[in-house]
Amino acid sequence: MSKKQDNDEFDQIEDPELEEETVSDPEEIVEEEAEEPKKKPRRGKRERTEEEKAASAFKHLTAEEDEDRPGVSLRTILGGDILQGKWFRRNFWFICMVALMCIFYVSNRYSCQQAIIETDRLMDTLADRRYKALTAESQVKEYSRRSKVEASLQDTTLRPNNKPILVIPVGTPDSASTAQ
Repeated sequence: MSKKQDNDEFDQIEDPELEEETVSDPEEIVEEEAEEPKKKPRRGKRERTEEEKAASAFKHLTAEEDEDRPGVSLRTILGGDILQGKWFRRNFWFICMVALMCIFYVSNRYSCQQAIIETDRLMDTLADRRYKALTAESQVKEYSRRSKVEASLQDTTLRPNNKPILVIPVGTPDSASTAQ
């Protein structure tokens, strides 16, 4: 049943105390009120007692369907009214799982970005060290060339060798024993 049907059924309940009496003379009303001070105050058909309001709120909270659920607005979210609905209670664990997955996604992305930054930094350092090693190797090659060595030895008593290089044949141990 919808909330409107509940209200219509509530309105159809007849209570003799709630019915309005028609009195022609206003002085009679004053006299009746003076004679019966213990009588309950008169209420209109639409007014409800606290117990009826509490019962209605309990039925609303425990209802299987949220047909009369108000639209989602910022006020209902900030006020916490959305937490009372059946939809939220039914999907609470799903919402928690989605929130945990979002947290995991963000933290994983952060750690991956940190790893990429560290890799880029190390690659830059490696390239810089390779360039330095290449520069040092080229300087060593330049200084060890024969022409550079001869130019640096001109001021000293050392002179380059003018005789051709003598090649000494090295034989196997069998040939060495036969030569003697």
